[in-house]
Amino acid sequence: MAQTGNKTSARKGSGSKASKPIVVQQIVVQAPQRRVYDIGDWRTALRAADNGRPKYLYNLFEDILIDGVLADAINKRIEAVLNAEVVFMNGQGKEEAAISSIIDSTAWETLIREIMHRLFYGRAGVELFFNGSFCVEPIKPKYIDLDNRRILLNDVGDRSVPYDDDPNLMVIGRPGDYGLLLKTAPYAIWKRGGFGDYAQWIELFGMPQRVGKYNTFDPQSRELLKKALEEAGSAPYLVIPKEADIETREGNTGSGSSFNEFRQATNEEMLITILGQTLTTIQGERGARSLGEVHLQVEDAKHKSDLRFVQRTLNERLLPILEAYGLPVNGGRFVYPKAAEPLSVDDIVKLATIIDIPAAFIHDKYSIPMPDKGEEIAGKKIQSATVPHSEEDPDDGIRNADSRSFWHRLRDFFAAAPQGGATDGTIPMRMQDSDTLDERLMGRVAASQPTFDTELFRFLSEDLLKAVQPDADNIGNADVGIAYSVRDDALQTAMEINLFQFSAAKTLAELQELNRLFRESGSFADFEREAHKVCTAFNRDWQRTEYDTALLTSEAASTYRRLMGKTKLFPYWEYRTVGDDRVRPSHRRLEGVVLSWNDARWKKIFPPNDWRCRCRVVPRMAHEVTKEEVEASQQRVDEFFGTATWKKAEAQGWGVNRALTGEVFTQNQFYIRRFQDKASKLLGQLYYNDWGLDSFAKRLAAATERMPEYSGTASEWYEVHKTLRDYKGRMVVLDKEVFQRHTTGSYEKTRIPLLGCIADVLNSPDEVWLNDYQKLFKNLNFIKFYDGKVINVICEVDENLEYRITTWFEIIQTPNLKQKTRNSRHIDPRWRYRRGLLIKKS
Repeated sequence: MAQTGNKTSARKGSGSKASKPIVVQQIVVQAPQRRVYDIGDWRTALRAADNGRPKYLYNLFEDILIDGVLADAINKRIEAVLNAEVVFMNGQGKEEAAISSIIDSTAWETLIREIMHRLFYGRAGVELFFNGSFCVEPIKPKYIDLDNRRILLNDVGDRSVPYDDDPNLMVIGRPGDYGLLLKTAPYAIWKRGGFGDYAQWIELFGMPQRVGKYNTFDPQSRELLKKALEEAGSAPYLVIPKEADIETREGNTGSGSSFNEFRQATNEEMLITILGQTLTTIQGERGARSLGEVHLQVEDAKHKSDLRFVQRTLNERLLPILEAYGLPVNGGRFVYPKAAEPLSVDDIVKLATIIDIPAAFIHDKYSIPMPDKGEEIAGKKIQSATVPHSEEDPDDGIRNADSRSFWHRLRDFFAAAPQGGATDGTIPMRMQDSDTLDERLMGRVAASQPTFDTELFRFLSEDLLKAVQPDADNIGNADVGIAYSVRDDALQTAMEINLFQFSAAKTLAELQELNRLFRESGSFADFEREAHKVCTAFNRDWQRTEYDTALLTSEAASTYRRLMGKTKLFPYWEYRTVGDDRVRPSHRRLEGVVLSWNDARWKKIFPPNDWRCRCRVVPRMAHEVTKEEVEASQQRVDEFFGTATWKKAEAQGWGVNRALTGEVFTQNQFYIRRFQDKASKLLGQLYYNDWGLDSFAKRLAAATERMPEYSGTASEWYEVHKTLRDYKGRMVVLDKEVFQRHTTGSYEKTRIPLLGCIADVLNSPDEVWLNDYQKLFKNLNFIKFYDGKVINVICEVDENLEYRITTWFEIIQTPNLKQKTRNSRHIDPRWRYRRGLLIKKS
């Protein structure tokens, strides 16, 4: 049986024959300080932790955990994870018996508990080894030095061992993160002090006062009376002469409610910090049932987040350790299976009309024995009704039915779809609308086999755009400490355009694969099963990798821009890896490379250099670098450029400084190669009706805002409006050459009056489209409908990463076309600009 450790044993290091001493046996464990803490102590301990001495803060944490409410809230989250079923699936999708025995052990429970402590303490560590069984020894957080990546062997910190070199140590956390206990500590301290004040108030005013009266002419009776009251208990008393007229008022018991309210407030703040809600722990006053259900949903969301965190930690950090010990974990992963929702009898009756449910399942679920042959059956069995086949498709309202013209236009891009496919009998099977994107997508594929889906595009693009926003969160496994604040409007706009293009190409590729599966599937069940795999790969697994890469790319571009502004102070840059066991060997070869900031090699090796690459560049001052160090680094990089690994990376679209190109993903990394030549032409034929928008005439008729006209001179306007702001607050440049070209000659009468609305169109457009108005698919059309007029301002980010206006004009409402056909839409102004990818709509 596995156990939590055997402190008299040694363990073998991974890949080494020599025995290594157990680290936890070398730690000098000292009891935490138990004293009265106040908010000043908390502040002092926090400052000490920021200066590299966290033991005072963790001693304080140990002391406040005496609070029962706080300890119970933490334990509730930990026990929810401990009670969840976890399995290890090998590469064949089956459970591994050797790992299952480890999971079913007290040592495993200790491991999971310590992983969860990462959320509350900000760091956690364990020592793993096998001594005939799986053993886990926790390491207290105050002995973990994340800044120097070492385990302290005493409180003073003068003795320590590195944990990166020890494969048996698993340490998780980020420097500067002290967990949720840092936020709850003030409330626990205030609560403890409040209880002391409450107890003192009760002692003074909680008991009735006693009044003893004595005769003024008998002083001896006064002393006897005083002595008797002192010995009669601790209640307050007064000794006064009988002739004295003193009024004593009994303390109001209600005046102590403020202390109780203060106690409740501190409990609520601690519970909200740990659990996100209060009603699953303490009793509410009004609407307890309805509010409790809402709070329970919040707690479930926390639980799901905890499960994802623990699962990723096990797969990223524990699996390499188990594999080093020779356990059969290669190709497998830990999984927390989704628990099935309990079914009521009504649910089973409804489901029985949709799917086939084995009778044995119902008998086992409700412990009802199977009837013997000939045995009398309770109740009356319902005869199943026969549903006649219909010659007509009952599903008349197919989603996206009005856009079938676009699907026909796009089918030349992919292989022609035959009329057969995943059917059941003679009736094509239609998927019903569902809450999940994957099921809705499969339903539309089964209905019309489209080659583009607007909902899928929005999902993919909006998710990736979050990664390049200024307030984007760091991914959990990034392990990077680069400031993410320097922003360039043109650079960010260029990256967003790149992500729109990438998402559109991915949408085309995913629909192509789903259409192929539908054509080749023998039944709808086969199609649904295979389509789920495709959707999971495209929309979850690959999307997660692409999001992480986009985030790291955006951070790297921001770092580059910031470093470029400080080249006089930091004339040299150094290439750094994260330094953990997940660093690629090819990137480890660049660790420590120091080059001048203007060295051309940075155009190729500036990170990221692969998917989810966490490498970074740090500045170096001139006095920190020697000439020999730079020359050696240049030679190392040049040799690296000659390797097959680098050539392969270049072919896959890496080896590019994205801060200079404004790209998150290069053209070689798109799901469809030659995007500008092929995919862009097809996307350019997506018109407003394909996106579910109203026609030009209908939008114009609904517009009521009057267009602001300009009556001054062009030169006066330009002096004030050389730069403008779009609806995201980003600066857009109006070049003098472009301005003069559009305000002189034949343009003078038509374009100058429109100057008054350019800023308004950019700041609050009704629609923004990305299309190929000027050859390449990178033009942003800002369109606004005024009363009787429609204005279009076109912008782009050019090769020099300048976000600029290229033209502006009024869209003609009644064009003189010889014939109005589907092919004329590309030249009809009412269709020409409202096409491509819809970026924004009001």
